[in-house]
Amino acid sequence: MKKSNKFASLLILFIVLGMMLTACGSKTDGGSTATSTDASETTGTSTSGESTSSDGVKYTYHTYTTALGNNWNPHTWETNADDAIQGYISSPLVDISIEDSENAIYQWVYEMATSVTDVTAEHQDDLEKYAVVLPEGQTAADTTEGYVFEIKLNENAKWEDGTVINADTYIYSMQQLLAPDMHNYRANNYLTGESAIAGALAYYNSGSPIINPVVAAYGEGEPDYSFDTESGDYKILVNLSSNDMTVSSYSFYDIAGYGYIDSTALDTLNASANAYGYVEVTDDNVETIAGLMDNYLSAFGASVYNEDGTLSDVYKEFLFYDTGEKSEVVSYDDTVGVYKVDDYTIRYVVETYIDLNYMLSALTSNWIVHEATYEAGKDTTGELVTTDYGTSKETSMAYGPYRIESLQEEKQIVFVRNENWYGYETDADGNLVSYTDFEVDGETKQQYLTDKVVIDVMQDDAAKQAFLKGELDEWSLQSDDALTYATSDQLYKTDLTYNYRLFFHTNLDSLKTMDESKGNTNSVVMSNSKFREAFSLSIDRAEFVTATPGWKPSYGILNNLYYYDAFNDPESSYRASEQAMEAICRLYGVEYGSGTAYADVTAAYESITGYNLTQAQQLMKEACEELVAAGLYTEGEDIVIRMGWKKAALDSADQNQVALLNKYINAAAEGSGFGTITLEAIDNVEDRYGDVEAGEYAIGWGAWGGAAFYPFTMFRVYCDPDYTDIHEQGCWNPAVETLTINVDGTDVTKTWQEWSNSMTGTGDYSTADFDTKLDILSSMEEEYLKLYYCIPIAGMTDVTMLSYKIGYYTEDYNIMYGFGGLRLLQYNYTDAEWADFLATGELSYD
Repeated sequence: MKKSNKFASLLILFIVLGMMLTACGSKTDGGSTATSTDASETTGTSTSGESTSSDGVKYTYHTYTTALGNNWNPHTWETNADDAIQGYISSPLVDISIEDSENAIYQWVYEMATSVTDVTAEHQDDLEKYAVVLPEGQTAADTTEGYVFEIKLNENAKWEDGTVINADTYIYSMQQLLAPDMHNYRANNYLTGESAIAGALAYYNSGSPIINPVVAAYGEGEPDYSFDTESGDYKILVNLSSNDMTVSSYSFYDIAGYGYIDSTALDTLNASANAYGYVEVTDDNVETIAGLMDNYLSAFGASVYNEDGTLSDVYKEFLFYDTGEKSEVVSYDDTVGVYKVDDYTIRYVVETYIDLNYMLSALTSNWIVHEATYEAGKDTTGELVTTDYGTSKETSMAYGPYRIESLQEEKQIVFVRNENWYGYETDADGNLVSYTDFEVDGETKQQYLTDKVVIDVMQDDAAKQAFLKGELDEWSLQSDDALTYATSDQLYKTDLTYNYRLFFHTNLDSLKTMDESKGNTNSVVMSNSKFREAFSLSIDRAEFVTATPGWKPSYGILNNLYYYDAFNDPESSYRASEQAMEAICRLYGVEYGSGTAYADVTAAYESITGYNLTQAQQLMKEACEELVAAGLYTEGEDIVIRMGWKKAALDSADQNQVALLNKYINAAAEGSGFGTITLEAIDNVEDRYGDVEAGEYAIGWGAWGGAAFYPFTMFRVYCDPDYTDIHEQGCWNPAVETLTINVDGTDVTKTWQEWSNSMTGTGDYSTADFDTKLDILSSMEEEYLKLYYCIPIAGMTDVTMLSYKIGYYTEDYNIMYGFGGLRLLQYNYTDAEWADFLATGELSYD
């Protein structure tokens, strides 16, 4: 549903995206290993040694996590910890592995599928049957690719109990995933996005109540529902627990967590919520709800009631109404574009065009569930059906290379080989072994050498000690430790797509409030764009990244890990494109060509440091003069600006970073007329993103990342409040403000939100060539950076120590296949040999 923007100017919460993609580099120049909460990405396989323990286990991979998952049902999982468990007990339809490690060449490999073919030309009737969305002016008869995909299934696939997996398994599982009487959380992966299934949304909403917001989206027009609380002529709903359904994107429980409302009263109200999370406003609870909300809204200068006693529009933005209607009831078979062809063939019809490579990428996950176990766990007593599938060893069923052997909640989970996985065979000694059915570096390789995986729950300090004693096979380092072990041969660094930046709240009225009651002094200076630009130019990014080992300077929204045609051209880095380099050169005023210091755009771009103290000082002087002239600042007064820095306590790296920022900004302010500027980092902030948007802080510190293989979607996180809650909501309204871009010789004007969606789905430029898309994306990046609503500073890295016991298949990390993964993990010692080695003395990783 859409959100209104009246209250959004006061408050919007960001929900952090969970998908993190890493990128290239070797062990010494930015290679990678996965984090302890996603061990399936860090593991792999190899051969070494002959010792075998009495229980048949020769190689155990021992890792850790700070929290175990508690729900790995593929239809409802939520956290990375949940997903990590799925990684061991399931197999994707397709996967990516190494073809040529020396030349960093990847290959698609088939797992639960044996082939995926684009059959759109042969099945154009499916486009009409399942109501796919074609570009304007295009008909089904004109469409020959990108919509209908035939998936041949692995005929050897079985569940761990021996039950056959076939086309019926896939269709049953998709019916359950999209079931309108379940409303499963992970259905969203198939309802929207590039691989959305045609007809899936209609089936998901089949027969569901139609609930609309009282206030029209973005305040357009009048509220489309009238109610009279005095006469009782209303049927109004509030959503107490769902981040997705509350207009502000805060749930009432989030609000209670901030201390604004009474959580006990909230629990009482929530007990009457329906299955969709809504509570009806009644004569009995209307004053309670209004009172709770009034306490909250008053913190932002708003109220439930207007001066004349009527309900305010701001309050109404939290309200919904049940239209009394329900969505049309439709059947799965007639509506949803995933259907059975024969016992081992299904077809998948997408809602909008998708390239075959991106379709294969979407199929690197799976949606199937074991029918008998899924049904046995169902609870039909509520308005919506639920199941306990995938919440314990007993309610799980594996179909991947491993199964759950034991699980102690919040203590440990152990995986052992799944004897019924299709990839295993029995060797002459009766042991389960597996070999690739594709060549790696020109030959078949033994894969999944690991016999057992043990994951213990422990915090970082305990993990460090366990690793140094040889009890863990990997350890994710904190900042101080990264310095200690910087020269270790076992240290692996991997660049990440995540770009850290300072993001701002620039609304003048909010800044005045921060100065009056939020601990700031003269933070109104943040409303001046020259002040913000000067701040950016004052930052010596090359020095700044030394405060956090492994980080790299960043000058743009997207770093060098984004690829616009990754599947066809591994060199297609967005950052290395002529358009992207030109955008940053224009931003920083660096010229190239005849009569300049740089012969071409590459040389000019590579010269950029983002640091220009002379220009920063001039801009600071101009900013001071403008603020004084506007009556917003008195020359010479000190400035204090509180920054929402992090959820945890500040560590030494944080303190070093903040000290450098203070040094930089005061160097820029020298001689400008500004007094001393103090940037105060606030730690233990539960939600710094939402707090900056809400006007609690003028500055926040955080990172965006992900979507490395399709950078054209990246600006949705800055510009599309329908997609996610944007951090810079306290600066502007991208749904209203416009941008003009010259596209193929024609000036085109759209809102920023429209531009952010123009290259995806059915957007105007979704099928444009890459040059056109690069023109649009680079123009958006340049113009957005010129607003200085955020300042990119540094790219993140993952820093991990690897035990001497194990080794990656390749030392050269590649964004497509990592280091080879669990499939190709190598062992330098068997379990018995490692125990003998540890008995000889202490380990040293220095």
